[in-house]
Amino acid sequence: MSKPSFEEGLLQYVEELKDESEMTEKQRNILRASIKLFAEKGFHASSTSEIAKEAGVAEGTIFRHYKSKKDILLAVVAPVLLKVAAPFILKDVREIFKEESKKPFTEVMTQLYRNRLELVMANEKHVRIMLQEAFFHDEIREALIASVFADVKEMARKLIEAKVDVGELRPLPTQAVFRAVLSSMIGLVLFRQVLDPDEFGNYSDEEQIALSVDILMNGIANRE
Repeated sequence: MSKPSFEEGLLQYVEELKDESEMTEKQRNILRASIKLFAEKGFHASSTSEIAKEAGVAEGTIFRHYKSKKDILLAVVAPVLLKVAAPFILKDVREIFKEESKKPFTEVMTQLYRNRLELVMANEKHVRIMLQEAFFHDEIREALIASVFADVKEMARKLIEAKVDVGELRPLPTQAVFRAVLSSMIGLVLFRQVLDPDEFGNYSDEEQIALSVDILMNGIANRE
């Protein structure tokens, strides 16, 4: 059975609100429409009139339930980060760190990079909502940090320290190693999806992952 997409998770969350709140059907329709439009066009490019049309309600109805378009965003994204996105994003990371931790660090990183790239490619529009709006809205950024970043950082710390203890990694500050790993991973995704996909395509995804992990582990200096 295939995993539910992130969008399916978002919509499932909206449906679950039937049992958890007194939200009206019109409000749920507004949230469903917002999820669709924010994913397709982005938050800033989606107008309340378009949301209203997609939801099948009058534009004035939106403002009876939500003071602004930002309130809709926060009603959808911030709670979903805590309820849907965190488990969705972290599940595979936990499994990789657990199952792969006995393997060399290079293999762990290769599997992790491959998994994260696949996750972003499969849910590109919805990941973009989270990342874009995290830059502009403190509430979303704080939810993202609380629900995802803190857990990833702790899992990485344990793995890095274990690999240092057995002599596989240099005894560098754990935070510095984590930052290098995360920066390399984010760079891989950004160049693959946004910054330079054409140049990125000169190599296969597997080759790009291997290059990123090789540079992470060995640096760029010629050490002959």
